[in-house]
Amino acid sequence: MNKKIITMSAVVLTALSISILFPLNNNADDVENITINQPIDLNYKSKQEIFNIRKAYVAKSIFAVPNYQPSEEVFGGIESNKPWISMDWCFTYNAAKPDNFILRTSGASSHSRSLINPSLPVLIEYPYSTPDVTEYKNFCTSISQTMVPLKATYTKSKKEVEIAYKKLLDIGNDNTGYQITALNARDFGYKYMYLDKSKSTLKMNFKTSDNISTSVKEITDFIHLGDACRVAGGCNNWSVSRDELQFRPVKIQKKDHFAPTTTTTPAPVQTKKVRSVTLGNNTPSAAPQQSAAVNSDEQQIYIKLWKNKPSSTSALADLNVKITFQK
Repeated sequence: MNKKIITMSAVVLTALSISILFPLNNNADDVENITINQPIDLNYKSKQEIFNIRKAYVAKSIFAVPNYQPSEEVFGGIESNKPWISMDWCFTYNAAKPDNFILRTSGASSHSRSLINPSLPVLIEYPYSTPDVTEYKNFCTSISQTMVPLKATYTKSKKEVEIAYKKLLDIGNDNTGYQITALNARDFGYKYMYLDKSKSTLKMNFKTSDNISTSVKEITDFIHLGDACRVAGGCNNWSVSRDELQFRPVKIQKKDHFAPTTTTTPAPVQTKKVRSVTLGNNTPSAAPQQSAAVNSDEQQIYIKLWKNKPSSTSALADLNVKITFQK
């Protein structure tokens, strides 16, 4: 009898020791992979077709809710049977040829990135022309690839979406920059955003001294019929261009129109186990993987989102968005 008791105790102790050394992962469902859906062609579709596409993707997103309807203030300006700004849309700047546009509307539509990726609350836009410089002759197609995220995850406990991009390209033109946009955030009720420099490691020059890193800014992004594409009758495209949301990565060059700001030292390496969850229907979900790790070789910006205007920039966010740029 004593031997049996000793044997059973040993088994219990062994099991307890294993559980201490290798604890069960109780947070296996805390982090979800987000499928990045590649841009699609929206040209000449009806507004109802586009809304149906949007609703189908939202139903598989982290923001899925019953009876979802696209926000009128964000998507209400879409007009049926019109062209859309192309993913490869850009134009070279040349004073002698100010209308030298390239690939204005053909192919995949630029703003389908937001429309069919509702789980990405914030994206990086490229709202301007490309420089008329020989070494940038392939810039149009290069920039379109840079503007599509590589991967993303959602951590429920931290209320944080992490989005990984390729390293941003050197634009080379003193008057151009990238813009932080939040079409999806606004559609889901987030009205204010702020770039937290204390958690950001990308050194950035903003176009104005009063910018998203110095004070909370209202989210005003929407899609409407505009004339930016210079096509007769206009095309559906994103708006609005806002100086306080525009930036350029710091580079060793002459000073430009973007006022310099400072950032902190890189954060320590962070990795987490994830489970694969398909949130789109045109790209298969990848196998379980690590999210975009933060280390000294990566740069990141950290954005806080609120549904109501916060009392201060340090207020706890309703949702956080970490965007990394991988070298």
